[in-house]
Amino acid sequence: MFSENNLLLENIKFSQNPFPHFSSDKILDEKLAHQLLNWFKITDHWHFTQTSFYTQYEFSLLDLDVPVELRQLSASEFIQGLKIFFKDQFNTGELKLVGITAHKLVDGYRMGVHNDFIGKDETHRLIVQLNDNWTEDNGGFLMLFNSKDPHDVAKIIKPVHNSGIGFEISTKSYHAVSTVHSFERYTLVYTFSSF
Repeated sequence: MFSENNLLLENIKFSQNPFPHFSSDKILDEKLAHQLLNWFKITDHWHFTQTSFYTQYEFSLLDLDVPVELRQLSASEFIQGLKIFFKDQFNTGELKLVGITAHKLVDGYRMGVHNDFIGKDETHRLIVQLNDNWTEDNGGFLMLFNSKDPHDVAKIIKPVHNSGIGFEISTKSYHAVSTVHSFERYTLVYTFSSF
């Protein structure tokens, strides 16, 4: 277990397949995860985004005046803890935070197969899933793929509240989110670049 300023990262499981990634049963302190989810449900910062492979609501937490109890999520000590953990897990050099983004998928929304790869500007990502009262009927599963073929599923991850996944962004890091049904699926995404 790793613990640093409400960053728990409990029950870490690391795998090289289908691409380097780790999963964790509990990313944040429970109180902090609850406060963050509650804020996501009431904030009006969401803006609609549509691309060729996804439709969602999103906003950046960087340079945003978030509630006092959530400021630790972008505090230097918290970010440094994440950087240290990622460096240890992925044997990488120094990392730079380039984004903290909230995502929301609602009924009928999904993300198609994609790899997030844009070169050295984004090299590592942590996805924190924030979904209380989720059931399998709600969908929104995070899926990892062996290739860009949507039938070539390697792993299915339930969007359980306060769980998450960190991965190395590459030309092989294909993933997707299955269609959400009668639910609002929230995630907090940290993105880093190596330099």
